[in-house]
Amino acid sequence: MISLFVALQIVAAPAPAAPPTSVVVRDGTSVTSVPVTIFRGEPSVRADALMRAMRGMLITGTNLHYTLALPRARLDLIDGIPFAKRDSLTIPLTRAPQVRGGELYLPFQFVTEVIPRYGGSYYYDVPHNVLGTFTTQVAERPPVPPRSATTIPNSTANAQPSIANKPVVRPPVVAKPAARKVVVIDAGHGGPDQGMSGPIGTPAWFVEKDVTLSVAKMLAASLRGRGIDVVMTRTTDTLIALADRGKMANSSHGDVFISIHVNAPGYNTAAAARERGFETYFLAEAKTEDERRVQDMENESVKFETGANAPKGDPLNFIITDMAQNEHLRESSDLALTIQNGLIEVHPGPNRGVQQANFAVLRGSYMPAVLVEIGFGSNQSEATYLSDQDNQRALARNIGESVIAYLAHYESRIGGTR
Repeated sequence: MISLFVALQIVAAPAPAAPPTSVVVRDGTSVTSVPVTIFRGEPSVRADALMRAMRGMLITGTNLHYTLALPRARLDLIDGIPFAKRDSLTIPLTRAPQVRGGELYLPFQFVTEVIPRYGGSYYYDVPHNVLGTFTTQVAERPPVPPRSATTIPNSTANAQPSIANKPVVRPPVVAKPAARKVVVIDAGHGGPDQGMSGPIGTPAWFVEKDVTLSVAKMLAASLRGRGIDVVMTRTTDTLIALADRGKMANSSHGDVFISIHVNAPGYNTAAAARERGFETYFLAEAKTEDERRVQDMENESVKFETGANAPKGDPLNFIITDMAQNEHLRESSDLALTIQNGLIEVHPGPNRGVQQANFAVLRGSYMPAVLVEIGFGSNQSEATYLSDQDNQRALARNIGESVIAYLAHYESRIGGTR
């Protein structure tokens, strides 16, 4: 009998509601219908159409960044990343925003949950599929007469003067000293892990681990000279596990993490020997074949790690790590762009732009973190350029200036709080 009752309940259970074909955006007297698109069984809305209906604006930034500029809030997001940001607040999404056919589509959760909660004065009416603005006004209260002898009731006319009328003595405000910033600098590779060697077509005389350490030390000196505290993951020719580099950054309470590397094409041909230029990466899923190539090359260092240094495959730890790093995704992208633009002034090679990849060395750092490929040691002319100490000093100086500019910009956006 019980099993029959359960079976009847299952049969009688209502089917999940089908997603709406459109959502109505109501803003004052303006009413606009925005289509809902079903893609692979999931509902979504076009960001530009939604913003027009809400009297907002869709701003397309660099490197797959987008901003939904609403009248009372700005929501930032990145194509393919299941998080949005409002100021320093990270908002998890059920699905990542996606660009399809050149247009950005938002998961329907943006309409039902994100905008009502974080967009400022919006609500979502589920039964009627209406996204609207609150128009409730606070009821007017009768004016309060000014406090004077003629308005004080007789019963209190002889009472002591109100404490509200006495002068208030406040303690002097002491300005809180600004916290010194901490930059963690990581010289790529080290010890038995030499990194890349080159140039292509000649006996190898260029070794990545030596150049990255030299540039890292110069960058540290440049930042310290500007009042920045610096922590280096290595100062000698030694092997530091990739996972430990991020842990060192976290334990040092770093504000940013900079990993210095030298690039190589991964194959030895005449065309590969001509590859040149500089690029800066932040941590995200690699999108292109070239990004995956650099990702695999730099992650190869893990083969030198054994025993306690080897990363552990704890799935819960992976989820927590992923959430913590996504919190700094936008900042890492901004830092990467600032450094990349700063290198244009001194680097003779082509600007290869800001890229993204899943670098193991960046995965463990819970702060804005980037990996800078300062050039191709596989190219004869760039290997010569990168081996010159004056050029190394110029690269370090410009990277340092970019880091300081980024920190100043970050401070201005968050109002001086760390």
